[in-house]
Amino acid sequence: MKDGMLLVEHTPQLSILNKENCRGSIRMNGLEIVRLEPFAEVAGDTYRFGYRLAGVSDCVSTVELPIQIVEQTVLTRASLTVRICPDGTVIPLLLHAAGTTLVPSTNVESLDVLVQRAVNTENLRMEEATVSDLNALLQRLECSISLVKNAISQISSEPITPV
Repeated sequence: MKDGMLLVEHTPQLSILNKENCRGSIRMNGLEIVRLEPFAEVAGDTYRFGYRLAGVSDCVSTVELPIQIVEQTVLTRASLTVRICPDGTVIPLLLHAAGTTLVPSTNVESLDVLVQRAVNTENLRMEEATVSDLNALLQRLECSISLVKNAISQISSEPITPV
């Protein structure tokens, strides 16, 4: 196979490739050139990977793997991190070992919403949070406020509005 093309000898065993209505194949000197496209799809509790004839749904080869195995393998070489935008939006990122983003995140939240969830009475009870934990959070937030104020003063000559 080269560049999505598969050269196969015309035999009865490859009848799936020899369909008359197949738009993805060309006959040449007794050989059939078949255009293939890779695919990956979720099928119940498995991922199905393989090649199918271009333009039709006939599969040439498929491999099914349990979702747990695929996701564990992918996530083993990945790390979860977050990015905070200048406007306070927090964006979670799943990074591959090569440094590329695996999944562009659509689950974004503002920093204040995350803090609101963290200090929600039910969450504090479930996390068994202590006053010491909340004081540590407060110190981090105050430090963050100072960093933002410094950034504002560096890029602007306008006075900083108190919070």
